[in-house]
Amino acid sequence: MIENIDNYVQLVILGICTVVTMYKAITKQSRLWMLITFFYGAFFLGSLYWELFYLFRGETPAKFYVAEFSWYVSYMFLFLFLRLKNSEKQIPACWIKWLIPVFAGGLGIFFMTFGQITSNIISAVLMSLIGMEAVKGLYSGSKEMKPVHITTLIFFFLEHFLWTSSCIFEDGSVFNPYYYIDIMISISLFVMLLFVRKALGNEVTE
Repeated sequence: MIENIDNYVQLVILGICTVVTMYKAITKQSRLWMLITFFYGAFFLGSLYWELFYLFRGETPAKFYVAEFSWYVSYMFLFLFLRLKNSEKQIPACWIKWLIPVFAGGLGIFFMTFGQITSNIISAVLMSLIGMEAVKGLYSGSKEMKPVHITTLIFFFLEHFLWTSSCIFEDGSVFNPYYYIDIMISISLFVMLLFVRKALGNEVTE
């Protein structure tokens, strides 16, 4: 029951975010809005596959390559969005950003002890790129994008907390923190959209 609630909350939020960003991308004809649409859309498809598998099979997929691929693509589009937005302003060297791959890489090695070496390497690399861009933007990026960068870092750390909890807690009870962290991720993604709308509110058509 708790897993279904978690999945439905995430699907509803991601569905809303995808529709809103798609509308913005079409009406504004903006590359930035298109990238953020692809981010939400790919994340939604990965979560949708996960929930459909659970509904029809009564269990979470042991080999979830389809969902993983969708999530990898979504990470890539979020990175491209942040990268493109940060490139609009000259940002000086930010050495603190290298703490991000140290953190992600360290946890990635821990996750590898539970299997799936390749997927953990890919996740660590893509999430490191996202985290580094968020830190760069937070360090000296545009003022209107700082809330987006903060929310992105919250998403970054929540994802790692989620993966860590999945390694430690394996039961499907309501006391498993995995589900509540996942719901927090969904909420953070919705909040990110609110800040993106505000940051891109004055964007001209591209």
